[in-house]
Amino acid sequence: MSTTSRRPAFTVPKPPSSLSPTCIIAETASLAGTSLVTVSANAVLQPRAKIITTHAPVVIGEGCIVCERASVGLLNAETDEEEESGIGVILEKNVTVEAGAVVEAKFVGEGTTIELGARIGKGAVLGKYCKVTPLSVIAPGESLPDFTVAYGLSERRIEKPGLELLREKVHEKHIEVLRRLVLTNLAKWKS
Repeated sequence: MSTTSRRPAFTVPKPPSSLSPTCIIAETASLAGTSLVTVSANAVLQPRAKIITTHAPVVIGEGCIVCERASVGLLNAETDEEEESGIGVILEKNVTVEAGAVVEAKFVGEGTTIELGARIGKGAVLGKYCKVTPLSVIAPGESLPDFTVAYGLSERRIEKPGLELLREKVHEKHIEVLRRLVLTNLAKWKS
């Protein structure tokens, strides 16, 4: 007779969803909550990526990549008013959220990269083509202008524009590779 105990099984609610037929969502990605999750064309949710819509909706823009163990969405609502406001997280086109990063920002601009283990606080607004370096923290409500690089302990600098087309081409190649590597089953997530 075995003395191993089993934890009671429970199911996490599947959120209402609007999924593009060309998006890629790994079998082991997690979409949980009660608000709408929108995943646009060519967006990629890698294995163990978490999209949390318990407190507010999440919009994953065209060509976004959410890597393993990254979390996008509000982890908690401070007040009932915040939860009822319906303001969630919006990732614009070609945003990359790397492994272990946590994004609770209100808005992340096109082409922005949030690197390994970075934390973006609730209500933060990041402009276009920003880069948040590994383990950096963006405070709740903070706003970064376009082309900002956040590094170290709250250090900031502005990059010169001009490499956007090259970045976009590299990003497209990255998505092509992921399309071959990540197994997807959209039927699992349709609501």
